[in-house]
Amino acid sequence: MNLRFLCANHRQWLTADSRRAEQAWLDWTEQGSALCEVHSYAEAIPFLGCAFELADYLLGAQWPGYPVAAMRFGDSARQLMEAYRQRGDASLCNYILVGASSRLARELHDRRHYQLTADCIRTLYLAGPETSLAPARAAGGRRLH
Repeated sequence: MNLRFLCANHRQWLTADSRRAEQAWLDWTEQGSALCEVHSYAEAIPFLGCAFELADYLLGAQWPGYPVAAMRFGDSARQLMEAYRQRGDASLCNYILVGASSRLARELHDRRHYQLTADCIRTLYLAGPETSLAPARAAGGRRLH
């Protein structure tokens, strides 16, 4: 299973400029969140999915810095998981969980960010298919944004 939300042209255009990608991430996250607030999960998923793809790119680019990129990636994954869960699609929720935690696990090699990355992974599993996401908190009680 391969979830793609962005077409190749938009992906290329957005990832050619990290600032543009970040702005699109912010816009799509806001739009997806607003749709979830009114229980329009099916309409929210494309926005949240595009934001999740961009968050993956921004994590790789470490834009606007690794801590922000990692937390945004985790938040994007959790929001998309929750939208799928609310639609009753536990398999896609689990698919996002496994993919996102695997993506973050590839960052564990960098000792400077090890604890933050481990906290992001732990938070994903706390928000996994069998739990509620409200509010997702990492070890130490701090909310990841």
